[in-house]
Amino acid sequence: MKLLLVHNHYSVNGGEDIVYQNELHALKSCLPDEDIFEYKVSVNRISKWYIIKNIFFSNKMYRDIFRIVKQNKIDIVHVHNFFPILTGSAFKAASDAGAKVVHTLHNYRWWCLSGNFYRNDSGICMLCTQKKIALSGIQHKCYRNSYIQSMIAQFAFWNYRRINTFKYIDRFIVLSDFQKDLLLKLELDPHKIIFKPNMVKTSLSTKPIVKTKHYLFVGRLDQSKGIELLLKVWVTLPTHFILEIVGSGILENELKNKYSQLPNIIFKGELPHSEVVTSMQSAQYTIQSSLLYETFGLTIVESMSLGTPVIGFNIGTRPELIKDRETGFITTPENLFNTIIESNNHPDYDSMCANAKNYASQFATDKLLSVQLKAYSELLSN
Repeated sequence: MKLLLVHNHYSVNGGEDIVYQNELHALKSCLPDEDIFEYKVSVNRISKWYIIKNIFFSNKMYRDIFRIVKQNKIDIVHVHNFFPILTGSAFKAASDAGAKVVHTLHNYRWWCLSGNFYRNDSGICMLCTQKKIALSGIQHKCYRNSYIQSMIAQFAFWNYRRINTFKYIDRFIVLSDFQKDLLLKLELDPHKIIFKPNMVKTSLSTKPIVKTKHYLFVGRLDQSKGIELLLKVWVTLPTHFILEIVGSGILENELKNKYSQLPNIIFKGELPHSEVVTSMQSAQYTIQSSLLYETFGLTIVESMSLGTPVIGFNIGTRPELIKDRETGFITTPENLFNTIIESNNHPDYDSMCANAKNYASQFATDKLLSVQLKAYSELLSN
């Protein structure tokens, strides 16, 4: 079985990029090197004029992927992120060249320009799924906060639907029960769905680290991740509650100017993944304050795999991944203050840490890799 993994890297390294690298390394660990091929592009290396010119259908991407599949007799092309450079041409090229095509739905971009069913001015938003011709994404500047870019992106996705791009995709990988149920309501073909959560390296760190009393936020610093809400709550807590913030984003400078003078709020910026792991392992809790419909929750499972419980909102996948008062706390934005107070010096904290680590073991690379390889084999046999 020969595989080609395809991915459009983002301008800032994020969860999808980490998952792609994890899967690539996992597949290389169990399959011969000569059977694993990779084709990736990066937004940082291509001009915006090139993207605009080719966003509807990239002949170059079509030719490149078609050639790789044909020359190397690829059996399966697995596409991760495809927008905006690879475009729908990646799926058509792989199918036309004779390969089976698998696509991991890391986000909801097929149905929502922002990719996450969230708008800063209203919260959860699914307007574009309710109309055959959706203009709300343009009206609300849902792609990169720009009317022009939103209009171009919307026309690009209309074109992908016009040429029926989904017919070139044999299987869609969904990452959670919540995501699966949501996409079934949006009429994604159930016969094409494969359920396989993201893999997490459960041996992220073996160094014994003493737990501190600090809480940890890891993520993008923008409104949809709940960082503003979290900080507004934090300034009302006693000063011995320490919050470390790892990540960057469009709100970084604004939030630093407003909160960095406070002794119990520490901005650490972007960190190498190894340092993020150390911070997670030593934290008392990781806080996942996202306000949107995440497709999974990589930070949640990574934290648990290190024995650190997680506090998250009762939104999307969070109740699926966090068992309230067993592996962390499920709360609401309105009750976050009380939950943080309760979490501190919790009498069952040690059991919670052990439960979290045990729960995360089901997402271990070896277990989910076998699911993925089985899905590949069944697709080829069909």
